[in-house]
Amino acid sequence: MGEAKDNKPPWSDRLQELLVPVLRHQIERHGIKDTGAANFYNIRVQEGYIYRNFEIELTRKLLACGLDIRRIDEIGSGFGHLMFLLGWNGFKTVGYESLGPRARTAAMLREVLNLVEPELTGNIQLFQEEFPSSKTPPPEPGSLVLTTNLVSTRSEAQVLEVLKAMRRYPFVLSDVLRFFEERSDPEEGLALFAKAGLKNHELFYDAGVFGRFYLFVNAD
Repeated sequence: MGEAKDNKPPWSDRLQELLVPVLRHQIERHGIKDTGAANFYNIRVQEGYIYRNFEIELTRKLLACGLDIRRIDEIGSGFGHLMFLLGWNGFKTVGYESLGPRARTAAMLREVLNLVEPELTGNIQLFQEEFPSSKTPPPEPGSLVLTTNLVSTRSEAQVLEVLKAMRRYPFVLSDVLRFFEERSDPEEGLALFAKAGLKNHELFYDAGVFGRFYLFVNAD
């Protein structure tokens, strides 16, 4: 399943053309483990794409939503591909990735993009850090924190710590079906968010099997 064919945001084709061959070379040279690719990225790259339809559509919706969003921080940004697309489309972006091999591959990809389009790539910061982190910029007016397919083993106390840090952002956008654990009922995810004080929500994008994204406005 590759890119959406219609209404794609600017730069999505160009980024795909740049990223796929570089990633394919890195995976072939260093292996899945040492690049942090796992099946999540390796399958995409071997099939010749990096962006799934839902990521293209999510970007398009963020560009068209009319909200005063100027910076987007992603928790679990992986290879940074979504941060690259959003950054090249004018948002300031900050990616947090704690897995060392994956974060290093993302940093290498950013260097490649910086050689091609340094002005656009200047919008993008990537950190090998857990979220929240004292080393990275605090939220500002117009900041949004984003999670997509964030599945990782954490205790409830750790998850609530992350959610409380997310509350500091004016905007929170999250796939509640894949927030640290996979769920089939979005109400379960929304109940968890409400427990951390995130209650003012609306459905932003229903991506079907790829997620249910809810937007929390003025979450603090």
